[in-house]
Amino acid sequence: MLALNKVVDNTAPQPGDTIDYTLAYANTALGSQAFNVRLYDFLPAGVQFLSASQSPDVNADGILMFTAPSVGPGTTPTSITVTVRVLSGHESLYNQAIVTADGITPTADSLLIQTVPATGHLTLTKTGDLAALLGGEIAYTLRCENTGPVAYHNVEIIDVLPTGATLAGASVTPALANPPLLKWSVGSLPVGGSWEVNLTVHAPAHTGLVTNTASLHAPTHTSVQTLLGTTIITEGAILYVDKTGKAAASPGEELVYTLQYGNNGNTTATGVTLTDTLPSGVTATGAAPAPTSTSGDLWVWEIASLAPGAGGSIVITTTIDATAGGTLRNAAAITAPAAWPGSDTLRTEVRPRTIYLPLVMKGK
Repeated sequence: MLALNKVVDNTAPQPGDTIDYTLAYANTALGSQAFNVRLYDFLPAGVQFLSASQSPDVNADGILMFTAPSVGPGTTPTSITVTVRVLSGHESLYNQAIVTADGITPTADSLLIQTVPATGHLTLTKTGDLAALLGGEIAYTLRCENTGPVAYHNVEIIDVLPTGATLAGASVTPALANPPLLKWSVGSLPVGGSWEVNLTVHAPAHTGLVTNTASLHAPTHTSVQTLLGTTIITEGAILYVDKTGKAAASPGEELVYTLQYGNNGNTTATGVTLTDTLPSGVTATGAAPAPTSTSGDLWVWEIASLAPGAGGSIVITTTIDATAGGTLRNAAAITAPAAWPGSDTLRTEVRPRTIYLPLVMKGK
């Protein structure tokens, strides 16, 4: 007779966790032998095979097969450990295994474990105007990112507009628009992936603080919430800065940042300071106009005043360092005494370096 036992080292994993299944099989009839032993492990749909303590003879479509010429005449178990990564979107993992041998009834074992929703893999941020004039517009940006080790699917974003606000436009059309509720079906977010939408809304017809609430939802991940308050005013200086540049670039490539800034309010802002913090991984080669001062990666422009509706632009030229990688984050901010501040961040993905090998032609 054959015996089979299957155990796991983590009975409540979350997506991204690495877990070990251990399969122990043995011949229970002392002094006898079982020949042409085959151990099959049917991995759950919600895991990714990483390795095994014994190389499988077959590894296809989630089925692993291990072979042994014989088992016995002793009854000491033979153990094989299979290491897998838990994927997202699966609330339970049902693993089945079976061991067979010539002329012996197969023996099976199974294991069911429940996964725990992940936390911290998916992030949701909301940025936008801290103030707006009565009867004016409010700009919001919603961004979600996957910082975890596995992809997530069926991701949804829900945004609840402030009471009295009406939607003026969205860079991505909502799958559901039933104001004040808006919903986007983001779909899949790969490892390191991100999604973003820019919203413009008409401000409510009353002064005071209004709040925009947003949430992110995905199977087997805890919900993520964020909110942003905007103060509706009748009078004041409201500063803004918008940063544009390449979304992706390669090491050694020129990267140009453009900053557009201004005053959306109805009073003049004086003593304006605009700062730009260059990311590590770039080398600045110039700016027009030149900054008032620099301190390492921090560049500062002092602007005497900005009247209502006035603004300007700054162009910063940089080169991406040869060793740069990942995401370059460039942050800008504009402030002034007694004025509402503004800020913006631009993300640029650095493409992996491409190495071209010479083509060598052999003579005939």
